[in-house]
Amino acid sequence: MKFVTVRRTRRTLLPLLGLSALSVLAASGCSNSPAAPTPTPTGPAVRSISPSTGTTFGGTAVTITGQRFAAGATVTIGGAPATNVVVEDASTVKATTPAHAAGSVEVIVTQSNGASTLPQAFAFVAPSGTNTPPVITSLTAQGTKPNEPAAFADLDEEIAVTAVVQDAETPADQLTYQWSASAGTFTGTGSAVTWRAPSSDSGPRDVVLTLTVIESYKTPDPNGLPIPAENKTSSTTSVSVHNSVKESGDVAWRFLLDFSDSRVPASTAVRNFSTRKCGDGAAAELSDVTVNRKRYHINSSAFGQPSVAIDFGSFCPFRSKPGDACVTMSCKWNSTVIDPTATDFGKIEDAKGVCFLTTVYDDGVWRLCWSDWDGITTSGRRWMF
Repeated sequence: MKFVTVRRTRRTLLPLLGLSALSVLAASGCSNSPAAPTPTPTGPAVRSISPSTGTTFGGTAVTITGQRFAAGATVTIGGAPATNVVVEDASTVKATTPAHAAGSVEVIVTQSNGASTLPQAFAFVAPSGTNTPPVITSLTAQGTKPNEPAAFADLDEEIAVTAVVQDAETPADQLTYQWSASAGTFTGTGSAVTWRAPSSDSGPRDVVLTLTVIESYKTPDPNGLPIPAENKTSSTTSVSVHNSVKESGDVAWRFLLDFSDSRVPASTAVRNFSTRKCGDGAAAELSDVTVNRKRYHINSSAFGQPSVAIDFGSFCPFRSKPGDACVTMSCKWNSTVIDPTATDFGKIEDAKGVCFLTTVYDDGVWRLCWSDWDGITTSGRRWMF
């Protein structure tokens, strides 16, 4: 038997594989080329803002959290730049909201390597309610002399004027204070000022001091945006202005004139003595004048110019009598003894010496309190009343 050798080559297989087999081989991924890498993010990413609501007036402190925040970042809220932007770290930015119309808006953080937007993240809400006016709870005027009464001033005297003001929305030191007066002048600003009384005046009178307190604030317009507004409150106080030296001297002079006119009833002569502040001073003077009327008829009198010292709540040196002012003046009388029971009935006497009188400031008026006389008569007798 003869064997025949058949020779096969690779070439004979190619037609059998055909094009479809080649396609399968290609699709099976015989290529060794690697896939392209995913890019790593570098820009900021905003995740949240807290709080998420604030006033349309702005000024709300917010904290923005996220990723990849960098120094120099800026923040806009509703397209308006936030203020006080501070990048605390890569995940935290703090800022203050701007003024903006009412509504929900986006928050954008922008820096050199990109920007990130958080839509509808912050809601601006218009403030509600009413701004109440300031309240002036007290308004006082007080001089600096020891024991000086409140709401009193001598001519050309400077006194302290102080207001206590409360306001529900605005601190007292941020309010505006406007001072005015019917006379005199103010120095200083704020709730505590100095007022100087007129240097001359026709007589005691009340001067009205007026304080107007203004609160400047913002109120929302129809869009909730802030517009300027004001609240005003006024209050007054009166200061009784005096020429105390003249008034004390005049009331002392008037008493001595009435005392020296024997036709004036004793009760009339002591009409200007205080019964409220001097204890039994008025009663004692009435008794003294009544006794004098029974013993003497005063023919003539003469008095020197009064010397007056103002010292509220003190004592006058002569016999330590209480008073707010001490009046001293020379006094002289010529009198006839008219008491028929007296051994010197009908005798004419001269008396001279010094009159001492105390006055007090009583309910807005200078009144007498005590009077004394230290002198000697022609007969060598001391005559005191």
